[in-house]
Amino acid sequence: MKTLTLLLSVVLFPLFLSAQSVSPQVVASSGDYYQGANASLSWTLGEIATETYSNGSVILTQGFQQPVTVSITGVNLDMLVYLEGPFSGTEMSADLNSNGLIPLSQPYNTAPWNYNGSESVAAIPNANVVDWVLVELRDASAAGDATPSTAIAKKAAFLLKDGSVVDLDGTSQLSFGSASFSNDLYVVVWHRNHIGILSANPANGSGHNYSYDFSTALTQVYNGGAGYKEIATNTYGMVGGDSDGDGDVDANDKAAWTANAGTKGYKGSDFNMDTQVSNQDKDDILVNNGAYSSQVPQ
Repeated sequence: MKTLTLLLSVVLFPLFLSAQSVSPQVVASSGDYYQGANASLSWTLGEIATETYSNGSVILTQGFQQPVTVSITGVNLDMLVYLEGPFSGTEMSADLNSNGLIPLSQPYNTAPWNYNGSESVAAIPNANVVDWVLVELRDASAAGDATPSTAIAKKAAFLLKDGSVVDLDGTSQLSFGSASFSNDLYVVVWHRNHIGILSANPANGSGHNYSYDFSTALTQVYNGGAGYKEIATNTYGMVGGDSDGDGDVDANDKAAWTANAGTKGYKGSDFNMDTQVSNQDKDDILVNNGAYSSQVPQ
């Protein structure tokens, strides 16, 4: 009489877009479990699964291999945004880069950003880099609820002439390796002398890959024209003139411009980012933007 041996294995392993999960085990004559940065995988060698039962929270399978489940973490963000100051009709100028003035380490480690990230490069990766930006991801059910307490990741990155935001190699999509969220993904962009913005809508995508284009309409930014503007026909960008990064273009920014007028370098008062603080920064940008203020929830 044949002996029938059943090997039963119970695995409690819910599928979430989250880094949290119950640690699974593989029970088989040969097999293993692997946890990587963005996915987990179990495998066994032997009899295939022949029956599977589930009550919605527990899976019971007859056979060696349990159903494959994946726990996803990490976000890749394909994003496009323009700055008013260096924008010249179709793209932004990279004068700071061509004159060797962009710092090799992220510049957002001072107030008001106080970002302590260690992003740095041995050299600016390509000639198309305009400047550093600081990108923040927030996990919220609506843009108005995307307060600082909902922040799940923050990273300094490079802004290119065509408006794309890339990782430190100068070409790759911006990657947040450990980010996970449970509601919707909203994107905040900070720049050292332009008013910060928040996406009005969740980023588009699923799994690891998301995208957002800020340039197509005022309505792409939370509260639209209160803190964002049309910088060319049907092209929209971040408002220049905020030399201290406090979210307003005001008398403090005018005073900073006055103190730096006539100087050259990587200056907060160089709003058009042509390497020097001049009358163009004041007349073309500063004096025109006093009505704007950041609408990023605080």
